[in-house]
Amino acid sequence: MANYIYFFAYDELIMPEVFEQHGLVANARFNVTLSAYKMVFQKIPNKPEDFKEGEGRPTIIPTDSNIGMMEGILYEINENLLPKIDAHYGHPNEYHRKKMRFTKHDFTFVNGFVYMAQIENTDSRLLPSQAQLDGYRPARKTMTRLYFSRLVTQATVEEPHKRRPG
Repeated sequence: MANYIYFFAYDELIMPEVFEQHGLVANARFNVTLSAYKMVFQKIPNKPEDFKEGEGRPTIIPTDSNIGMMEGILYEINENLLPKIDAHYGHPNEYHRKKMRFTKHDFTFVNGFVYMAQIENTDSRLLPSQAQLDGYRPARKTMTRLYFSRLVTQATVEEPHKRRPG
């Protein structure tokens, strides 16, 4: 009998098509929130030549005031897939895996794993590109309108003076 674990996706893996393109299969998926954290694009890319100058990859960090929350998808997966997800995130060198508590929309709690960039692999000056943000448009139906709006309208490397979400 398979042992299932929960994996929290906040980046492009929130889209089931992308998740499956990476050879991953979920038994179930849930929309969840993570309190007191936010998604930022401050991860230094592994291959900078594939990115614009000043462009970062997604990671999550604690909010400044422990207020607020972020959204994502919690996938129930076979624990045998964990090495494949570790490889996707470059765990343990690029990202570390952390067990956290998430809130489902019926207000029940569930524990799962999330990947956060190693601090030495981040730069707070980095921003997403507009192309990265546009890549989240297919995920619109999985997010609340406010969260989606803030995600896709934030400052980018092309327009760094746009309003940045708090």
